[in-house]
Amino acid sequence: MAGNWMRKVNLLLQVWLGAGLLYHYYLLLAGGARPRTSRVTLPPQQRLAIVIPAHNEQAVIGRTVRCLLAQRYPSVLYDVHVIADHCEDDTADVARRAGAEVHVRTEGPHGRKGYALTWALQRLLADVRHYDAFVIFDADSLPAPDCLAELARELAQGARCVQGRHIIANPSASLFAAVADIDMRLNNRIRNQAKANLHLSARLMGDAMCFHRTLLTDHPWVGAESLTEDRDYGIYLVTQRERIAFAPDAVSLGQSTTNWHNATPQRMRWYGGAFALQKRYALSLAVQSVGQLDIDAFDKLLELTLPPFSTIAVLAPVLTTFRMLIRERPRVGGALWAISWLFPLFGLMLERSPRSAYRALLIGPVYVLWRLWIGIRVRLRRAPIDWVRTQHR
Repeated sequence: MAGNWMRKVNLLLQVWLGAGLLYHYYLLLAGGARPRTSRVTLPPQQRLAIVIPAHNEQAVIGRTVRCLLAQRYPSVLYDVHVIADHCEDDTADVARRAGAEVHVRTEGPHGRKGYALTWALQRLLADVRHYDAFVIFDADSLPAPDCLAELARELAQGARCVQGRHIIANPSASLFAAVADIDMRLNNRIRNQAKANLHLSARLMGDAMCFHRTLLTDHPWVGAESLTEDRDYGIYLVTQRERIAFAPDAVSLGQSTTNWHNATPQRMRWYGGAFALQKRYALSLAVQSVGQLDIDAFDKLLELTLPPFSTIAVLAPVLTTFRMLIRERPRVGGALWAISWLFPLFGLMLERSPRSAYRALLIGPVYVLWRLWIGIRVRLRRAPIDWVRTQHR
């Protein structure tokens, strides 16, 4: 009896892992070429408010502000707003000297980016300059010169929510940063470019996000209490039948954590936020998928419920070993094992990544095990998870 029960569990796990792997490979292939769309050539008309939440970011905020003020977008059509959120350093003064408008926030809840964003968006929506759209960057962002123009181009084509392309700025800083760069390359391809090609909503990534004024008035910002406020708001928009466009040429570079120690609490926050999103949205997405035949909602449901790559890459060899122990041929498990471990290599080839990315794959198994260990810790944790920001230098 026990053997039959374990075989059934093994079979169910194989189906779950296989479905997740099929979904990942489908997106990997779908993210191949950018869709051919007509590009609007009208001169820029949208008035933009650039919003940068910053807590103790004096080391990087000046460079970010200067980079934004050098955009190839009419200077009279945008303003840079830095939210100095409960800062204990010179963030406000550094940002002001660099040319930003600084809003000092010293009251209300703090410790999460969502608090500062909610506060800032409420103030700027009431600003007499009547901004057409709001673009959110991180305090360490280094946007490409045409980033604002590319985001505004999507707005001119009718988009109300746009996600730019985030790139790791420091992949050579450490082995961990190099692996994080691989992760981001694959995420840009399967989470955003593939979704754009399939006419699905991209994932909001916290940096280079653009929201039209009408979107924020129709659907006010949610997720201030969330551990992953950007992804939370993105899924919420999908439940409201809104589509998030992807602008691959709106490039913004940001720093990655450079060591495992600092990255662990950050990843615990991300995983904790992802598990909370499963509880909050899985049922409503399922109802919307079936009741309204909404393919975008179904895609977000798959994203929340199918296993991530790290889980597939670790459980596939475990299932293979189990089949061998009970003296059965591990055909399915062995195939899952081989195909899952080829996934990042195949992805880097399709992305035409540099040689340094392939060298970083050598510590890929360690990275995968580390991510799975974090996921297990979060699942078993009873105490609340703190919102931990990335340390910038």
